[in-house]
Amino acid sequence: MQCRRSGRHHPLYGTGAIAVNFDRIQLNRRNLLKAAGAGLVAAGTAGCSSSVKPQENPGIIGKDGKRVLPWSNWSGNQHCQPNERLVPRNEDELLNILRNATQPIRSVGSGHSFSALVPTDQTLLSLARLRGVENIDSDAMEADVWAGTRLSQIGDKLWEHGLSTINMSDIDTQAFGGALATSTHGTGKELGTLSTHVKTLRIANAAGEMLECSASQNADLFNAARNNLGALGVVTKARIHADKAYYLKEHSWMMSEDEGLERAEELRDAHRHYEMYALPHSDYMLGIAIDKIDPSEIPADQPEPSGDAYEAFRMMSNLIDYMPFARSWLVNFGAGGVEPETRYGKSHEIFGNLRDIRFNEMEYTVPAEVGPQCLREILQTIKKQNIPVIFPIEARYIKGDDVWLSPFYKRDGFAISCHNFHDKDYKKYFAAIEPIFWKYDGRPHWGKIHTLKAAEFAARYERFNDFLRIRKEMDPQGLFLNDHLRSTLGIS
Repeated sequence: MQCRRSGRHHPLYGTGAIAVNFDRIQLNRRNLLKAAGAGLVAAGTAGCSSSVKPQENPGIIGKDGKRVLPWSNWSGNQHCQPNERLVPRNEDELLNILRNATQPIRSVGSGHSFSALVPTDQTLLSLARLRGVENIDSDAMEADVWAGTRLSQIGDKLWEHGLSTINMSDIDTQAFGGALATSTHGTGKELGTLSTHVKTLRIANAAGEMLECSASQNADLFNAARNNLGALGVVTKARIHADKAYYLKEHSWMMSEDEGLERAEELRDAHRHYEMYALPHSDYMLGIAIDKIDPSEIPADQPEPSGDAYEAFRMMSNLIDYMPFARSWLVNFGAGGVEPETRYGKSHEIFGNLRDIRFNEMEYTVPAEVGPQCLREILQTIKKQNIPVIFPIEARYIKGDDVWLSPFYKRDGFAISCHNFHDKDYKKYFAAIEPIFWKYDGRPHWGKIHTLKAAEFAARYERFNDFLRIRKEMDPQGLFLNDHLRSTLGIS
């Protein structure tokens, strides 16, 4: 997509105005989120730097006399200095670690959570060596996935056997175990979270015992473990249900904010997957529809990828530094010139998006029927309070489920994800919009920023106390807890 307008057609262009060659601006939807967060932020961005002078000797000397490196999550808002890092080579080694543990243990995946689920000053455990996709049954459409497997590694392996995942999140760098622990999801009215694809799973408790569970075996554990927060034990492997291999067509287009909000349910119902990106301080919204397609319908000459928007938004950022009063016009100008774009490919090639621009995120899920209304109020609040954020707000529909601590428990959801650039202050922005989520009975994503405590969670989840019961059975002494979980779950 290219912006084909010229700055000469707007009153800001003329005598005394800043001459800008807007014909150079190239935008596409896959770079919109990256570019907006990276470049198009409020005045004061210039001069900010993400460069950090490395320490000469980072970390501490551990109990075994070897250096233990500090840990930080992907965005840098969570970090800790463990006194021990362990990476078991197999399940037997993991069970031996648990049987001989003398201090609390927190599991870590890819570090893509923004809440404080991981930080510990004691043992940090990674299942990075327990990875891979095995025992693929093409007829039954099932496969075993080890917890340390990155989501991006699942698609190719299944495809070799004529299978695809039923759905996938739009960021696929997470570890599979971490995705199950926090109800990671994609979008689609009739499609649930990744946890709903699980048929059976294996989890080690604090005593170093391996348990198996499913809907028919240890059913309570199964319903708790599919959103376990790392508080029940260590999930090592799960068997997932898949789909026959399929291709997807993705179509994206820009529309007015009003049209996007008014047509949200219509577009949701018309497509297998539908999501929206609302642009704060603008009058526009990006719609993205994805549907299965027969490979014979894929054109021989695929559309050429559009240009990278990064430079365009960086130019806009520089302008906003000098002309903060023109923020809305600049965003509208860029968004208004975005043309429709269509892509085709294997399912896993279309689902995944590269997010190499770091950000922090708050996500709440509200009941599907009030989702557009909640999003409208958030956008109005950003404008009314003149909150200096341009990062697109992502909104997706997800089917309800029976997982006890899932944000989609017993109700279809509308997940609204708000972001800010990783080195910008997100606290004032999130503090302004979080009460709006509460007003609409929102439930936060467990792996993203929120301020709720145990009492608020208990009010939102009817099976909260049942989860606590299973947690105590699996881990009576709190081996798998850190300060954040004790506060979140109300455990002293």
